[in-house]
Amino acid sequence: MYELSKSKINVGDIILKNRTVSSPVSINMANKDGTVSKNIVSYFSNLAKNDLAMVTVGAVSVSNEGGDTYNGMHAGKKIHFQGLKNLCDSIKKYDAAATIQLFHVGAQGNTNYSNQRVVGPSKYIVPDIGIEAEVLTIKEIKKIEDEFVEGIYQAYEADYDFIELHLAHGYLLHEFLSEHTNKRKDDYGGSEENRFRIIKNILNKLNSSKIKKKLAARVTGDDFTEKGLNIKKIKNLITYLDENDFAYYTVTAGIYETAKQKYINMKRGTYWEYSSELKKITNTPVIAQGNIMSISEGENILKNKKGDMFAMCQALIADPKLVKKSFSERSESVFNCLAHIKVGSCHRCRYLKQKNLTFDCVTPAAWRPVDKLISDKERNKDIDFWRKTVERLKKEELNSN
Repeated sequence: MYELSKSKINVGDIILKNRTVSSPVSINMANKDGTVSKNIVSYFSNLAKNDLAMVTVGAVSVSNEGGDTYNGMHAGKKIHFQGLKNLCDSIKKYDAAATIQLFHVGAQGNTNYSNQRVVGPSKYIVPDIGIEAEVLTIKEIKKIEDEFVEGIYQAYEADYDFIELHLAHGYLLHEFLSEHTNKRKDDYGGSEENRFRIIKNILNKLNSSKIKKKLAARVTGDDFTEKGLNIKKIKNLITYLDENDFAYYTVTAGIYETAKQKYINMKRGTYWEYSSELKKITNTPVIAQGNIMSISEGENILKNKKGDMFAMCQALIADPKLVKKSFSERSESVFNCLAHIKVGSCHRCRYLKQKNLTFDCVTPAAWRPVDKLISDKERNKDIDFWRKTVERLKKEELNSN
């Protein structure tokens, strides 16, 4: 069972033990200085020990002004190194590849959650946030380029197997690439060549081919805006990244402004079509993701050649042992994410992150913070809520049939 999902695959310079990947998730539990906390080590190493082939840490900000919450992780400064190294080691000791995703939140930042400037390539207001981004100067752009380079070097020194650049979801690098958010008239805007400049400058500043071979990218299949990016519009970008020996691509979609359309398409499984289309323009491994609830769904994606690997997020938050259980033919014992059973029925983990509260999930199998920030009484209430919601949803399904 699940022979394709269990099969090995060459990615970059290493061989992954199977085709399963954990998508990056910001659990919002770093130390106040952006360094890795014991809770972060506990969360990601717990995924690694349960048979995932690749565990992705992130998103990790390369800039003091680039995070999306007060308690997000940061990289690039001396103070960040040891924690990132310990985190990497805690993942790799379970024979899982350790990946770190680097980003800058850009114009989608929110001073209510981060207490920092909101900046972007051009003036831009995310409708649901309502804060106009300050336009970056050339000097500030070059500083951010250097910060990405410093973050990449640090991740390499910490021995991460892959370093994923976040070029999607409307974050800063994506904002430069897209005409929807980049209205500049200088060397960083206008033509495709100019809009790609920040990416090219970052890669050109890396003086090691060994480091470049560890790079990967999260790219967009569709922004759902008229002047935004889609698979056709990123073709030249992919060609350029291929020329720089990128190890893999993960395909996603949407920006904050089009979040509703993003989740509609995710629920339909449209994201897997984006990865299928991307596979037609590159020979580099492609990771399919988006609302993948089970290994069975992942197996079908591989079977239909819509991806070379598949990544899960909320399904693994609900049950970190999902892969191990499924590979040992115990899929029936997996605790399912309520939001996957019925959209809108929970989303607790996302809500808590947005409110700068403790990362948590209501299922009995979900990971728990090591310092017991949630009481047993509250925890039992959560589990009871999960059980009653599952029962209610099952009854609703039976009645509808």
